[in-house]
Amino acid sequence: MKIVHASNFSLRENGANYYGIPYKLSSGLTRLGHFVFNYSDRDVANANPLRIRALGEGRANQKLIGVCKEVRPDLLLGHCTIITVDTIRTIREMHPDIRIAHWNCDGLFVEQNLKRLRALAPLVDVTLVTTAGDDLRQIVDSGGAACFMPNPLDPAIETLRVFERSDVANDLVFLTSFNAYDKEKLEKCDLIRARLPDLRFDVRGLYEKPGVFGAQLFDVLSQAKMGLNISKRNDVYLYSSDRMAQTMGCGLLTLIDKRTRFDEIFGSDELVTYTTGDDLMDRIDYFRKHDAERKAIAEKGWFRAHQIFAATIVSQWILDVAFGHKLAQDYAWPTEIFAA
Repeated sequence: MKIVHASNFSLRENGANYYGIPYKLSSGLTRLGHFVFNYSDRDVANANPLRIRALGEGRANQKLIGVCKEVRPDLLLGHCTIITVDTIRTIREMHPDIRIAHWNCDGLFVEQNLKRLRALAPLVDVTLVTTAGDDLRQIVDSGGAACFMPNPLDPAIETLRVFERSDVANDLVFLTSFNAYDKEKLEKCDLIRARLPDLRFDVRGLYEKPGVFGAQLFDVLSQAKMGLNISKRNDVYLYSSDRMAQTMGCGLLTLIDKRTRFDEIFGSDELVTYTTGDDLMDRIDYFRKHDAERKAIAEKGWFRAHQIFAATIVSQWILDVAFGHKLAQDYAWPTEIFAA
């Protein structure tokens, strides 16, 4: 089939986010045998003399309508913050048989994000969010359908197998971009630095150390045995930043808060969960001293993550729910679809 994928393909950043979800989903859909036209809404909006996105948002919306007119896609897929409700209505009117799927990797606890999801939900065929469970009901209280979507991995992007190496420089790495939601990130990192002062702990995005992007991100991951995964919120069912896909997908032993309930998908021999700050300290300290166990868990986690969260599998899930097909396989995550 023909698919138009409207998202942020980050040309303005010179492709520094080439490992992002938009690229992985487009790649997964292509590997499944479909034609995918990537439409970068932000790049179109930014392409004005003043480089002010707001000045180009109208043009970005009109151009998406034009792209759909020319391509005549079977599916419009997207995660766009500047595509309007009116644009979706226009595309639906132009192509009555089109299916539209809206994916979103941001937290439902972000007010503006939830507001946008709720506005678009009645106009699209399905909304897919990297949060699971009853929290999805708040998206569809005015109509539409919503379900969970995991952060995908891509074997052509997450190519590292750190568990195979013995020359890794750091015990633990944490990659982030700190903002107002991230108090817990700073608290946990402060605790680690205070309680385990001899730990080789590489933090990027805190303590006046800039975040890393592009190929450099994988250079940093390649030099760490363990990856700490702390998201904006760590008490939301199956919500995580895509950092988890990067650390597990590259073969680092990954540590995550038990409240996320990812231990319902991964076993204790694949993923390390913790309950309290003290518990986290104990687990970090244990696995830095027990390298064989660290490698074994990292390898099993790497294998299973690639097995169940591969971009082709997540892409097939999107097609299944967008078109209302019988599920193509037994997916490893909750497949309940919430509707108004």
